[in-house]
Amino acid sequence: MTIFKSTFPPLPTPDRPFSYALLDALWMHRERTAVIDAETKRSATFQDLFLQSFSVATYLEKQHFHHGDVVCTVMHNSLENFPIFLGTALQGGALSGASFAFTEYELQYQFKDCKAKIVFCNELYLFKVLKAAQQCPSVQLIIVIPEDPENPKTYQFGVTSMTDVLNCQPNFYSRKVDVDIHRDIVTMPYSSGTTGAPKGVMLSHTNLAAEVNLLAYHLEQLIMQQIDSSYKAKEDTDVIYLPIYHMYGFCLFMRNMLCGVTTVLMAKFDIELMCKIVQEHKVRCLKVVPPVLVLLSKHPIVKKVDLSSIQAMLSAAAPAGKELCDAVMKRIPSVKLIGQGYGLTETTAATHLCHYEKTPKIGSAGKLCSGLEMKILDLQTRKPLGYNETGEVCVKGNVVMIGYLNRPQATAETIDDDGWLRTGDVGYVDKNENLFIVDRLKELIKVKGLQVAPAEIEDLLHTHPGVQDVAVIGVADEACGEIPMAFVVKRKANLKEQDVINFVKDRLSHYKQLKGGVQFIKEVPRSMSGKILRRFLRDEAELLKMAKNQAKI
Repeated sequence: MTIFKSTFPPLPTPDRPFSYALLDALWMHRERTAVIDAETKRSATFQDLFLQSFSVATYLEKQHFHHGDVVCTVMHNSLENFPIFLGTALQGGALSGASFAFTEYELQYQFKDCKAKIVFCNELYLFKVLKAAQQCPSVQLIIVIPEDPENPKTYQFGVTSMTDVLNCQPNFYSRKVDVDIHRDIVTMPYSSGTTGAPKGVMLSHTNLAAEVNLLAYHLEQLIMQQIDSSYKAKEDTDVIYLPIYHMYGFCLFMRNMLCGVTTVLMAKFDIELMCKIVQEHKVRCLKVVPPVLVLLSKHPIVKKVDLSSIQAMLSAAAPAGKELCDAVMKRIPSVKLIGQGYGLTETTAATHLCHYEKTPKIGSAGKLCSGLEMKILDLQTRKPLGYNETGEVCVKGNVVMIGYLNRPQATAETIDDDGWLRTGDVGYVDKNENLFIVDRLKELIKVKGLQVAPAEIEDLLHTHPGVQDVAVIGVADEACGEIPMAFVVKRKANLKEQDVINFVKDRLSHYKQLKGGVQFIKEVPRSMSGKILRRFLRDEAELLKMAKNQAKI
């Protein structure tokens, strides 16, 4: 049996709660600035975060928030993200981040599914959070991060201000919560997995600590110090615009906190603001997704500011092509590497990362990270394959999730009895241990790196009285990578494309909208078992695209 093992040195195995490692790091770097709000310029030192985290933990304890309880956040990137997470972890709880772009309908689903006890949200999202929480008996308290922390408002019963939480006298001597680092959940992001509605991904202290440690090791020793041997993470500044509720942004942020890196947080992405931050703070390693690379290859701001501090870029969440990377490196000549990574929410984040080499392997998703194992299984026989043979990528190691919340069947379908996780991605490994992803078995649509499950949109459209049947696929889009497109069988003859689009628009987040359009068909192609044959619909979408292009000529 061919099992691929990481060629990088093993890292120390986590042996204590991740929250304790963070506390030590905060105190070690206590005099440094930890976070800066990109828009308001508010900031906090590592010592501030240390004290605030204990204030949050003490407040939660007073609210009878116990070991195993869940906090849900509906927040854009804010200074308060970190103390909320660490305060929750110190109480033995789990944090489940929901997208601030979610509708009331989507928030209600997550609150109910994870049985959130306390919800933190920015004031901007309070109205929809209140409406969602009305139908969720588990939610006992909503805590609001005010737009103006200096002048917080008075809220209705059941809602309090984050100002009150941070003013809570921290109790450093409270009894430590007994945490099982391998089984207790510290964070629970939601993922669609390979199919179906979003599911809570249970990640332990060990999972998160292992992931953050390997990110720290790879970024510092295998990328930045290979480019500049004098590089020290604790002297660096980073910019994070990736949403912290997404595991890519979350783990990068945790790595910065662990390593003493100053982080400039952007509440929402803006290419001009990001470039100005890079110039002002001399950012050296920029973390990106392919749509940001597209902007860097074309946007005029790149020529108006000094981006020469950037030595490397790490791209993830979706593939980035050679032509795109070349175009960016041509516009920003200081960049020595645009490396790619690969991973899943179910593997905490990255399982593969690039490292600096003078002749990088173009198109590679990186090499297997420290301490992890991988095998490639034949799609038909499920037998392990060797080098340069294509099959499903499976991974094993201490970053693999505990499982899906309350979904034993979905967990069993994803992780086998020996701990191997099926990624649903098809790829191969070359003789130099580089992984190449060539296809996806799973049906997820990746819109700017965000997951969209066709089944979620299909389930919603099945409730439309004018829809008989429906299938959703992803179609290529230069700006977004992919966008959803629906093939609909009419129940009512007068159903129009805009009717379908508006039905989704009112109920789902912006990135789940049917920007690929709606095509009416007589019948949805299905297998004998009833499974939608999406490959036929993808072929149909390609023919429609060719016909439109031909009509323009």
